[in-house]
Amino acid sequence: MKKLAVLVAILPAVFGCEAIWNNGPTQLLRDIFEISEIDNVDDLKFATQQANFRWIRPKGYERWHIYSILNDSQREKLTKIIKKSALAKAKMPTKKHYHAVVVLGATTARVKNRMEFLMQLANHGVTWDKVFLLGSTRDLNVGTEQDQRMAIFLKKMGSAETEMFMMQYLWSQINKPKFCASIPVISIQSGNRADGTRANTEDSLVEMAKNIDSAQGKNILFISNNPYICYQDAVAKKILNSFGVSVETVGEGMSSEESMENVLDTVARCLTKMN
Repeated sequence: MKKLAVLVAILPAVFGCEAIWNNGPTQLLRDIFEISEIDNVDDLKFATQQANFRWIRPKGYERWHIYSILNDSQREKLTKIIKKSALAKAKMPTKKHYHAVVVLGATTARVKNRMEFLMQLANHGVTWDKVFLLGSTRDLNVGTEQDQRMAIFLKKMGSAETEMFMMQYLWSQINKPKFCASIPVISIQSGNRADGTRANTEDSLVEMAKNIDSAQGKNILFISNNPYICYQDAVAKKILNSFGVSVETVGEGMSSEESMENVLDTVARCLTKMN
């Protein structure tokens, strides 16, 4: 805990998409391309095309689905460099107070971890004026094992078995500091897209933007986790910077169980945002 308190006060290293591309490919991206046997990393357009073609997860797959695009040697080498990179490390906030904090939707286990990370920050002096829960109508019954257990629980309670209701329930149950008692909690729920696929981070942020017209010049703290911080930070800035909002995305370090396929998928999405 003492280590966390110290880190809160330290300006973090590069964790945004600049960890991948910063006036050219970073050494991390060069290493990833070399391990993946992809050339021409210096050409952003080509690098993005190749990354999207090879690394974006298959259509219809979620981050918890298991699939393989790497051989054993590639996976071992990639794991070694990623574990030492910004994509694997925890990222702490640079300020002590924020206009709002935003908990980004995910699986039940990941949302719980994100909320617990936020409470750790609060225990070390970070405060905020309001909370946004960004969720969707994603059906928990077809999610992870923990999602499915939560769906059964929510159904017994008479609630919809969706990501949004799961987030609201978890927030109601987590042990919060006293200052949270009078703080408004705003739930932003995104429905499915026109093609029937579920809403993603960008869709939820578009919905959120409709509720922040008074946040001009304010700081908003997004709660995610690695390896997704760089991509979700880029998406949040793309949507909200035009409103004059200062965005900062933080979160706990990458789980040891995280797949390298998810890391590559995130890198590809970061490159797309850089374009």
